[in-house]
Amino acid sequence: MFYGMGIFGGEMGQAQMLGCDEALAKLLAGNKRFIEGKLSHPHQDTGQRVLLGGGQAPFAAILACADSRVPPEVLFDQGLGDLFVVRVAGNIINDQLLGSLEYAAVHLHTSLIMVMGHSCCGAIGAVAQGSALEGHMASLIPAIQPSVDKVRNMEGDLTDNAAREIAKMTAEQLRTSNPVLAPLVAAGKLRVVASFYGLESGKIELL
Repeated sequence: MFYGMGIFGGEMGQAQMLGCDEALAKLLAGNKRFIEGKLSHPHQDTGQRVLLGGGQAPFAAILACADSRVPPEVLFDQGLGDLFVVRVAGNIINDQLLGSLEYAAVHLHTSLIMVMGHSCCGAIGAVAQGSALEGHMASLIPAIQPSVDKVRNMEGDLTDNAAREIAKMTAEQLRTSNPVLAPLVAAGKLRVVASFYGLESGKIELL
C-alpha cells in the first residue's frame, strides 16, 4: 500500500512501518553485525533504488554527528531508504534539525528517533578545551557548552562524558518538544533514545 507522493520525496506504504521496540531492536541487531564483521548490506541493490523512486518509509530517524567516522547506515548495517539521518557537528539540535525530525515522525511515520553521540568528538572536544572557534563554527558553542559544564567535575574523559550528556539532553529536548513530538511520545507512537558510539569498539551504548 502506498501513500501519494508528498513533500521531501513522498511516503511509502505502512507495510514497512515498525513499532518503537522493533525499530530499536533492528538497529541494535545491525550494529551487532557491524561489530562482528558480518554485514548483510541490505537494500543496496538496483531494485531497491528503483523502488524508492516511489517514496520512502525509513524505520528509524538518527540525529548524529557530522564526523566522518560515524556514518549511521554503516554502523547499523542498513541500506537505501532504511534510515532518516540528520547530521550536524556535536549532534546538537536547532529549529531546522528539529523540523527535519518532526517531518520523519509525522509524514514518514517513523516510530523511533535515536540521538547518537560518539567518543573523541572533535566539536565537543574543542568546546571542552576552550578552543577559539572562528567563523560560524562559533555558533556551536552555546549548544555544546551546557553539557560540558554539567560533567566537568566527573571522573573520566571530559569530552566523552560531555558527548554522552549532550546526547541525553538532546533526547530529552526532543521528547518534550511541543507541539509535534511530545504528543506522539505521550501516545506511545514515538520513542526517543540517546546513545553513545565507541569509535574503537564499534558498539552502540544506550544511555
